[in-house]
Amino acid sequence: MRCLWITRQDPRPADSGELIYTLGLLNSLAVQPGFEMTVLAHESAKPCDGGPPLTWQLHGSIPAGRLKSLASSLPADAFRLGNPIQRAALGRLLEHNWDWIVIDQAACAWALPMIPKEAKVAYIAHNHETEVRRQVAADGTGSLPMRLALNWDARKYGRMEARLCRRADLITAITPRDAAAFRGEAPGTPVCVLPPGYGGEIPAGPPREITAETPRQVVLAGAFEWLAKRRNLEAFLKAAAGPFQRSKIRFQVVGKADPEWFAALARQHPWADFTANVPSVGPYLDRARIGLIPEALGGGFKLKALDYIFRGLPLASVEAALSGVPVDPLTEAIAAPDPEVLALDVAAKIDDLAFLNHAARSALEACRDAFHWEDRGATLGNALGNPDAFR
Repeated sequence: MRCLWITRQDPRPADSGELIYTLGLLNSLAVQPGFEMTVLAHESAKPCDGGPPLTWQLHGSIPAGRLKSLASSLPADAFRLGNPIQRAALGRLLEHNWDWIVIDQAACAWALPMIPKEAKVAYIAHNHETEVRRQVAADGTGSLPMRLALNWDARKYGRMEARLCRRADLITAITPRDAAAFRGEAPGTPVCVLPPGYGGEIPAGPPREITAETPRQVVLAGAFEWLAKRRNLEAFLKAAAGPFQRSKIRFQVVGKADPEWFAALARQHPWADFTANVPSVGPYLDRARIGLIPEALGGGFKLKALDYIFRGLPLASVEAALSGVPVDPLTEAIAAPDPEVLALDVAAKIDDLAFLNHAARSALEACRDAFHWEDRGATLGNALGNPDAFR
């Protein structure tokens, strides 16, 4: 089966959630019998080789700047991705016949008008972008020009994703919550739930025990490049300042971020630690009692949940961010409706060692065999081979 896969950029190295998901699906699908994969994307800023045999069509880097997109019918991301170099490359590729053309992320729907009507199209969704962009635009922070631009961009994202869903012969969703939204938007279109796999080490035995000697520390690991991620962190810092300082809880934020932005946050919140762009977050997870997921804005599956769980940490999360994670939010995690309640609940549970160890053990057992990339490749291969089975 010959597949043309259109994505943002070469996902190697996979150093963010979206790149981990894209590369995991590409690698796991490429090894399925009978699949021949060609990937159209921009070049990576940090190129590297490796992985199963794929044909890479990599052309130029993603252009900077968003102002020109204001006059376009495309949202800013799609406008920049669908630049003349990529359009010319796609035109050449479309001279060949493909069994499937895969649109990886809604922003790559810039390609949709170029795709022949008879071609089969699969939409690999990382989020239900219509809802996510609406949430970010409605957040109410930022300058008036920024809020107006975000609202305009969100409306364009909604129209573009709706067109993509109407055109798609198959939609994959990363969480059950997103799948339900797509089924409502595109009745009758096959929708396959395709959560991520996990590429790290999965322990065979029980997690390490959290004891009174374990530092009274909460860790948030991740990539903080997208506006929604930064707003989520800023909102939690505001909510946690009082409860965490009263309870003498240390908050460690670590991951991919602008060091200057982290430095500014450290000046505003000296009770927390901020460490940008480390080789591995593992040592920081090992020094914590709880792994935090504060994403009130933004959808999708939170890959950091698996990093926490397989490192022996119980989860503390905004309820909506647990979609797709097989834990009971009442007994196997600290789950709350918003950052304010979450901060209070974490402060109340930080010394409940019995609960923390029970939550860590239960989550590990539930997830140990549920997140293998090879299973995702088999599921996606089956969906492409027989999409009607997923109606």
